[in-house]
Amino acid sequence: MKKWLYVLCLPLLFSVFAACSDDEDKLTNKWQLRRYEFPDGTVQAVDSVFYNFQKGSFSAICLLEDGSYQTFFGNYSLLDDKISIILLPEYGGEVYDKYMGWEDNKRTFHIDELSSSSLRLNYEDIISVFRKY
Repeated sequence: MKKWLYVLCLPLLFSVFAACSDDEDKLTNKWQLRRYEFPDGTVQAVDSVFYNFQKGSFSAICLLEDGSYQTFFGNYSLLDDKISIILLPEYGGEVYDKYMGWEDNKRTFHIDELSSSSLRLNYEDIISVFRKY
């Protein structure tokens, strides 16, 4: 009886791991933030922020107005349709506030869309729209 239970549950277990792996594979890459969509219908164009996801490691590269750039490093984890990103604790200041501004250097997004070419992250009904770069 136990043997049949294992045989029946094994495909289900593989499909769960395959789904997580599929999302991880789609997410792994560099993404360019294109715009924010606000609940009131307004849209703010953005082209100077890039998110990088690689096997639990995260970085955000922000192109500054003077042509230089600032990189913020951290880690991320996926759970169902959510992604949690935690940046290193030493970040703060004017550049951080302008380009990231996350409370406590962390944020959990709902993944509204993840495909091979587009990513939509939702935080408190503000949608961040990315394209694969």
